[in-house]
Amino acid sequence: MDQVGTQWEPVRKASPCADQEQEFDGHCFLIDAERDSGIKEWTDLGVNVIAIVYGTPSWARAGRPCSPAARGFEVFCVPNHPSDYARFAGMLAQRYDGKHGHGRIADFVIMNEVNSNDWFDIGCGQGKPCDAKSWLNAISANYNATYDAIKNEQSSAKVMISLTHHFGRVYDRPDSRSPTLSTMTVLESLAARAGERRWQVAYHPYPPIGSRPQFSADDYPKVTYGNIGILLGWLRQRFPNTPSAWEVELTESGLNSLGPHSSEEVQASQLRVSFRNVLGTPGITTYIYHRGIDRQEMTKSGWAPGLHRADGSPKPAWTLWEQANRNDVTPARLSCGFEVLPHITLQRGFSKNRGHFASTRRLPSGVTPEKTWKLLRNPSAKTRELFECKEKSYTFISDSPDCEGRFPMGPVGYAYSTKVKGSSPLYRCYNPATGDRLITSRNDCESYRVKEKLLGYALAP
Repeated sequence: MDQVGTQWEPVRKASPCADQEQEFDGHCFLIDAERDSGIKEWTDLGVNVIAIVYGTPSWARAGRPCSPAARGFEVFCVPNHPSDYARFAGMLAQRYDGKHGHGRIADFVIMNEVNSNDWFDIGCGQGKPCDAKSWLNAISANYNATYDAIKNEQSSAKVMISLTHHFGRVYDRPDSRSPTLSTMTVLESLAARAGERRWQVAYHPYPPIGSRPQFSADDYPKVTYGNIGILLGWLRQRFPNTPSAWEVELTESGLNSLGPHSSEEVQASQLRVSFRNVLGTPGITTYIYHRGIDRQEMTKSGWAPGLHRADGSPKPAWTLWEQANRNDVTPARLSCGFEVLPHITLQRGFSKNRGHFASTRRLPSGVTPEKTWKLLRNPSAKTRELFECKEKSYTFISDSPDCEGRFPMGPVGYAYSTKVKGSSPLYRCYNPATGDRLITSRNDCESYRVKEKLLGYALAP
């Protein structure tokens, strides 16, 4: 649920506060009755409420340079003082802590897409180059102050930084008309400034081209539904001593259903793949789809990611979304990867031009599936975590979070460390003649000659 500062505190007003206002730290915040009751209703239903906390009131940014990307984007100008933004978030954390009869906000997303100047405006862009150091400093200052304010009210709340799919360093483009910073650069900067704070990530894995619903395992340097494992793998590799960073929430993403490159049927088909890729990536705990219903003004521009049309009628994608994980009925109706939980499917494939692949996410185009196994999505007694890693043009499986120094493609689940009923060994083998690797349950390595290691034991599909 969006929590917008311009609605909560349109003017700066000191206490005492009126009946329909919330007092916090000497400030008065307006209470929206519908939003207020909604948080309580969802909480009472047992649903986790996540707040997207953004929107700088005009009084909190007065005199500060800002370059709105479009009309109405003024709310994305950063505040003059992080303490004003932090106070707003702290108020939300106190009011909705589950102890005051208003329900609970358990997860907080700090600002929106801070690695895009369109959505985190530090006063540049639209033809004026940004100073990357100032940008990174503003991100960290606002995050740290807000983290502390939230944690002071709810010590167990998650506090996440919001990022776009511009992952690789090629997207460090502070001089472009719509400036961006890469996810890599922002998170390294935040980690260096966060101290002991247990920072976490909220990510938006939209397809590479917004108007097209297609995505693939080869989308890097963007990280999308197709290669979402890269984000989780890189976090494990880059921040081995920060366990909070290994858990990610997908808090906004959607698939267009209009235009020459899409249709409602294609949208549903791609949604099915996104489910399997997300379920096949341990560490992702939340998948929020954007949007539930199309906006008429958005469809006129060819953008219709909604699960329902603007008139409220459902699309095929809604039926899939609503039915894919129905474990509340007998017999259960499960698909898109939900049917194999608590396991996930590890698949081996081969391409003549690229070599072997092994992943719990969809294999790249042109790679022919060969074999499958089942791993656990979550850790259990006597299991070890496995990871997909990239070497040259192919991928292989490792039991090292560091991917043995190779490029990380993401966690793939947990294998048993000893043989259990119904399991078979999972070997990694190497062919010196071609430089290729494969995984197999055969002791002879299928003619690949060098048995590199026993990765563990996996169940039959």
